[in-house]
Amino acid sequence: MAQPATIDVPAITVTGARAHNLKNVSCRVPLGSLTVVSGVSGSGKSSLAFDTLYAEGQRRYVASLSTYARQFLERLPRPEVDAISHLPPAIAIEQRNRVTNARSTVGTATEILDHLRLLFAKIGRTRCPGCGQPVTAGTVESVTRALLAARDGQRVSLAAPLLHGKKESARDHRERLVREGWRRVLDGEGAVVDLAETSGRAFSALRAEGLLLVDRMRLAGEDSRARLAEAVAQAFVRGQGVVCVVPEEGPRERFREGFWCNGCDRRFPTPEPALFSFNSPLGACPECQGFGRVSVLDRDRVVPDPDKTLEQDAVAPFATPKYRRMQRDLLRACGKAGVPRDVPFAELTPAQQEFVIEGDDAGWYGVRGWYRYLEKRRYKVQSRILIARYRRFDPCPGCEGVRLRPEARCVEIAGRDIGALSGETIGGLRDWLAGLSLSPADLERGGRLLDELSARVGTAADVGLDYLALSRQTRTLSGGEAQRIQLATALGGTLTASLYVLDEPSVGLHPRDVARLLDVLAAIRNHGNTVVVVEHAPEVVAAADHLIDLGPGAGRLGGNLVVEGSVAEVRAHPSSQTGRALRGEVGGAPRKPRKARGRLRILGARENNLRDVDVDVPLGQLVAVTGVSGAGKSTLIRSVLVGHLQGDPERGACRRVEGGERIDEVVVVDQTPPTRSSRSNPATVSKAFEGIRKRFAATREAKARGLTPGWFSFNVAGGRCEICEGAGEVVVDMQFLDDVRVPCEACDGTRYRAEAREIRIDGRSIVDLLALPLEEALRLFAHDALVADRLRPFVRVGLGYLTLGQPLSTLSGGEAQRLRLGLA
Repeated sequence: MAQPATIDVPAITVTGARAHNLKNVSCRVPLGSLTVVSGVSGSGKSSLAFDTLYAEGQRRYVASLSTYARQFLERLPRPEVDAISHLPPAIAIEQRNRVTNARSTVGTATEILDHLRLLFAKIGRTRCPGCGQPVTAGTVESVTRALLAARDGQRVSLAAPLLHGKKESARDHRERLVREGWRRVLDGEGAVVDLAETSGRAFSALRAEGLLLVDRMRLAGEDSRARLAEAVAQAFVRGQGVVCVVPEEGPRERFREGFWCNGCDRRFPTPEPALFSFNSPLGACPECQGFGRVSVLDRDRVVPDPDKTLEQDAVAPFATPKYRRMQRDLLRACGKAGVPRDVPFAELTPAQQEFVIEGDDAGWYGVRGWYRYLEKRRYKVQSRILIARYRRFDPCPGCEGVRLRPEARCVEIAGRDIGALSGETIGGLRDWLAGLSLSPADLERGGRLLDELSARVGTAADVGLDYLALSRQTRTLSGGEAQRIQLATALGGTLTASLYVLDEPSVGLHPRDVARLLDVLAAIRNHGNTVVVVEHAPEVVAAADHLIDLGPGAGRLGGNLVVEGSVAEVRAHPSSQTGRALRGEVGGAPRKPRKARGRLRILGARENNLRDVDVDVPLGQLVAVTGVSGAGKSTLIRSVLVGHLQGDPERGACRRVEGGERIDEVVVVDQTPPTRSSRSNPATVSKAFEGIRKRFAATREAKARGLTPGWFSFNVAGGRCEICEGAGEVVVDMQFLDDVRVPCEACDGTRYRAEAREIRIDGRSIVDLLALPLEEALRLFAHDALVADRLRPFVRVGLGYLTLGQPLSTLSGGEAQRLRLGLA
């Protein structure tokens, strides 16, 4: 094993790391540097970076908090390492998109929308959509200022509407006002009427047009400001937000408290951040509840084969046994209405097709009525399944897909509302902010906020996200895009003296964009942070300040420190696979292309940034979809092609996909493991464990003891250790401290009872077999097709170094992807 290099710079020192396949690795990570952990897949890079450095940094940070705070946080196990010194608080930025919430967008994930909402609340101008006039807030101060400016030197009366309860009589109303100390009322002509001298009948006539007189005064500039403001405030209270100004000459004026358009007599809400949030009841569109889309009946799914007649079950939902009664109702209604039942649905007139789907007023409820019936029964699982099967999502007609209520879109900055800006790309928003010109008053109120917003937008653009629209759902992003969003958020937070651990940030980036990524990593480092990157890309490896190369192989053959030091030192090392790649000694052999066996055709793809794209996808070939980051690769394949082939109701928009009948099954291979359970392993997910357990149960010793295949499973009672329930370890609850995991004393961490461990095949127990690498297990069971056929695909995709019993929760992203490929 290579010895760690001697570096004078203060460094994080790791001694004896043994997580997963690491073999007592000791190394150094210089503080304030960009350190790349390199090596072949399975060499232990993620084990060192995430399961050792990050895990210990996060554990120490949580342990430093109060007991009260720790109860709300994840309790992290102590990593297998002898010692780590000089370790700062750690932040992990993984290459996985864990977001499944439809409400999360690029704007919310990058926190750009948070700043944009604050900016609109600070300096936005409300404009009435009816008359197009600006709407200003009516306050005591603004009304006082307006009256002093327009009527200085005039004598005016300030009054409030005569408000009363629904069941309050005129007599009771007059007596209540007198008891409260009010004496004077203005009639419809502006004359003063004394309440004490007014009868109940006379007051009844006054209530229609009369006003409660609050004060009469001659406006005399600043000398009358205090009295005027007091009268306006009192009138607002008595008139529930309305004050009436009656001059000696001229028409009356009415001022309202809050945002009112006097011309249209329409009230607008006060601009506040919640008004511009589609996640708030105050700002969300009432029609779609802030989702921007509504589910509607999809006619193409209701009638998947329009060449069928109604008698041949053209209406798919009525072809099921449960809804045969609806099919009979349909045929009966068509007979009465004269709609042909023996003609293909495609040949029916538009009116006849409309009759089938929408129904009529004569008793036929239509497919639409059946769909509404299901929506009323959404509380039942079966109804939700059927709704999902026959629906599609369309932009909300109420908000046109921007998710916000109409009042929020009436607030503008430089002629743009927040809904329009949310539809912009990050690059487009950056250009708009750069050209924004504000008044001195707006700069004073929102200048600092504008600077912070511009910085966040610029950071997101710098990490290669400038092509993403703020309204794009986060769950539709690739793993690399989701990681760069986390990177932009972390950089925008301007933390210092922290450890950032990243998992292959260059994945999914076009080579053109890697340079910008390196600039961002350097910026994080230059803020006084330490950056550790697990990476394969030669450009990123070559830009490192410090390299830690693990290997030399994968699995059991890896986990050693091959070399650490500068890029030049690693390049010169004879045993380093990374060094060979840096020297240009590694390359792939060209392959002869195969002939295509037909093709798929995507016509008119127009999802996200795709612009009416037509593409042919040859079948039976390895097809690569290339382009710069944000060109639309994932959208074209994952959203449009896969979405249409799988019949996803949220599929990407296109005219049609041709050739889908040639496809029997669609398998999506990504970097998420089939399960994150520590009980799942390559043996269980491949189903090879079934054959292995049957082999053990078929031995003479097992038959003599009556042991069934279930006895050799650690997931069910029988041969497993019941003390640890087959986990191999016992968790000791330390209250608000970390749980302590200790090997089970009853089974010595093997998961099995002694009776199960005593049964052997070729001298190996079930425990020994689970510790075998897949390639060795394949050789051992070469003549057992039930086992060998299940293991062979994993060895072919380069996972032969994994052990049969290795928990899937320990796999890296690349290993998880190859595991899915093997399962396919």
